[in-house]
Amino acid sequence: MFKFRIIFFSSLLLSLSTVLLAQNSKKERDSLQLVLNALPVKATTVDSLMKKARKLAWTDLQLAELYTRTALSYAQDLNYLKGLAESKYQLGLLFKDYDFKIAETLTLEALEHSKSINDSALMGKIYNTIGNLQDNVDETEKAEKYYNRALDIFAKIGADSLRAKVYNNLGIIYDNRQQYDTARFFYKQSAAIHLQKKNYLGLAINYLNQGYCFELDGNYDSCIQYLNQSQSLAIKFDYQRLLPYIYNNFSELYLKQKNYFKAINEGSKGLEQARIMQNRIQEKNALSLLKQAYIQSNNLQKAYECAEEIINVNDSINQYKKLKEIDLLEMRYAFEQERMQQQFERELLKSELRQKELTMILISVVAGLIILIMVFLYVFQHNRIKRKNLEQRTIQLEKENLKQQLDFKNKELTTSGMYLLKKNEFITNIANKLKNTDLDNESQKERAINRIITEMEKSISDDSWADFEVRFQEVHTDFYNSLSKKFPELTANELRLCAFLKLNMTSKEIAGLTYQSVDSLKTARYRLRKKLGLNREDNLVAFLTRI
Repeated sequence: MFKFRIIFFSSLLLSLSTVLLAQNSKKERDSLQLVLNALPVKATTVDSLMKKARKLAWTDLQLAELYTRTALSYAQDLNYLKGLAESKYQLGLLFKDYDFKIAETLTLEALEHSKSINDSALMGKIYNTIGNLQDNVDETEKAEKYYNRALDIFAKIGADSLRAKVYNNLGIIYDNRQQYDTARFFYKQSAAIHLQKKNYLGLAINYLNQGYCFELDGNYDSCIQYLNQSQSLAIKFDYQRLLPYIYNNFSELYLKQKNYFKAINEGSKGLEQARIMQNRIQEKNALSLLKQAYIQSNNLQKAYECAEEIINVNDSINQYKKLKEIDLLEMRYAFEQERMQQQFERELLKSELRQKELTMILISVVAGLIILIMVFLYVFQHNRIKRKNLEQRTIQLEKENLKQQLDFKNKELTTSGMYLLKKNEFITNIANKLKNTDLDNESQKERAINRIITEMEKSISDDSWADFEVRFQEVHTDFYNSLSKKFPELTANELRLCAFLKLNMTSKEIAGLTYQSVDSLKTARYRLRKKLGLNREDNLVAFLTRI
């Protein structure tokens, strides 16, 4: 926004709103509010309301505030982010010169909304407004920082007209710092853009500011030159609102030059134009300049009359200020009520969210417990089935073991029976042979006895081995087959030796069964080890036990 010696914008609005306060009664505003409330709640309505509010900002603060607040209410109902950003930004502008806290809060909220919709132009405008706010409280360094942010954005999007406004504000900052060369640099940047864009209102304001800058710097000729340019544009394009400021600046300049005639002449023009525009602030400034000029020119009567008029204007201004304070209190109350409602709605929403979170947590915990119980029951049932299967398997193995033992006993019984039967046959055969032998013949008797003894020895040897083999095969069913498959070159006697060794029998025991000497068995064992491919350190008995 433009700042004519910092207070120009706010003073301009102040004077214009004074005029229209009388024109717009509370009854008329209430009627308008009813009309606005009957509008359809949609985004296009918000946009139309904001367009009207921006136009009214230069003519009627109250109506501008009414349109903006209605737009904000609709934007909140619709959650229309662009509408929220623009309406809060516009409200911030309306409060900018009256309530810093409310204006700052609204402007910062508007900035967040504009960021969320990535509206670069609006972000730049908001940064410029924040700079105004900081400048109003003499935080010029912060103000400059925000102005530069706005410049960066406007440069990126090519918004030259908006850049010109920021350059003007930067010029005012450097005026206040008495860095006049830097101030004029920014003013010239602003003027060049306004001239290119044919923005003659902005150019007239710029020339007015440059004139004042030269006045502060003591360069009165340049001051007059720029004030004349500003005056020409204001008259040519009918910018009557600027004329009181221009005439008053002329009057102040001539007063410094002690040219009291010209100071009175320009002051009178400024007073007349201020009264036409009903600009009480500039009316007061014109009267103050005239009073000083009359005092310096020894016209005390005129100075006294100006002093009395100043008192009357002050009364009018104070009366307006009281009305404005009441209006601001109403606006602040409405704003705070709205803020409280929003806060309540946010807290209510947070409470509902917390309730939902707790419900979800409870559901999750219950679901988790159910899952744990199901998993526990599954594991328990699985283990139970597994244990039952294991028990059944154990019982089955025990049954099979008992069956094997029973089969073994049956086989052993069968084998024993066959062995007894064979022995009985053998004894019967011997008895028959003895009966048929002539015992009286000594030579025949001796031959018969020797033959019987030989048959008995042979029968004992064959029967013992046959009986052993039968029993061994019953217990170690696959031993011979496995051994024969792995070592097919083994002889029958070596297979028998392996069987004896598997039973962990000593060489002496084996010799007694096979009618062999111990040395012969040692030789047989040596040959067996070679055929089995065993080294000296390998245990023969342990090897056979594993087969």
